Amino acid sequence: MNSGIYPAVSGSLAAMRKMDVISNNLANINTPGFKRDKLTFEGVLAGSVNPPATPQSMTADPLLQKENIYIDYSSGAISQSGNPLDLALDGDGFIAVTTPEGTAYTRQGNFRTSADGTLVTMDGYPVQGTERDKQGKAAPIKIKGNRVEIDSKGNVIVDSTPAGTISVVDFKKPYTLNKSGASLFVPSDPQATPQPGKALVRQGFIEGSNVDSIGEMVQMIETNRYFEACSKVIKGFDDIAAKAANELGKV
Repeated sequence: MNSGIYPAVSGSLAAMRKMDVISNNLANINTPGFKRDKLTFEGVLAGSVNPPATPQSMTADPLLQKENIYIDYSSGAISQSGNPLDLALDGDGFIAVTTPEGTAYTRQGNFRTSADGTLVTMDGYPVQGTERDKQGKAAPIKIKGNRVEIDSKGNVIVDSTPAGTISVVDFKKPYTLNKSGASLFVPSDPQATPQPGKALVRQGFIEGSNVDSIGEMVQMIETNRYFEACSKVIKGFDDIAAKAANELGKV
């Protein structure tokens, strides 16, 4: 097989992967606190270090696409909701929550209360407070009352009675976090220790997604055209191979 077909195949696969990322970003454009993914590629020659998926030709090493996915942590637009349980972070940082797998971190601040008054995420994960229980675990925030006030430092006051302080943390930059669902993050290094965050808490506000819909649509069109170009190249090589086989058969 002509080795020239490999870059075209690699390009098609790269375009498909990029379309998946763009589609996921657009699907979460209205998800509070969502951080978009970005995908970049670099060309690498296949060889002993980067073996191709298909045995390479003896004439040349096929060109492969090496993908790099990273998260854009820039803040989304903050809008007023009027809900006293909605919280937005003004600055860098995350709110710690408790999941069945352990502590995770989020900027999705559309919280609610559970049946027992615990402040939880929309998925039901308790929001952590800075206080610790007897087992050394982060105590959840309990809201039992009518009037809820949360200041810029995350201090929660319910009916004039302190109810704890929301745990706002941050990590060293550049962030090395992995996504866990649409709005949760976990450190790629389990031993990573968060530090107190400096972000201000804004009650009654919500941070939106940082997805730029117009930019994503432009990238989608460009990626689609790139995929079509790669497909035409593959078809061209296929036609050449078919013609060569037919012509050689007549000799």
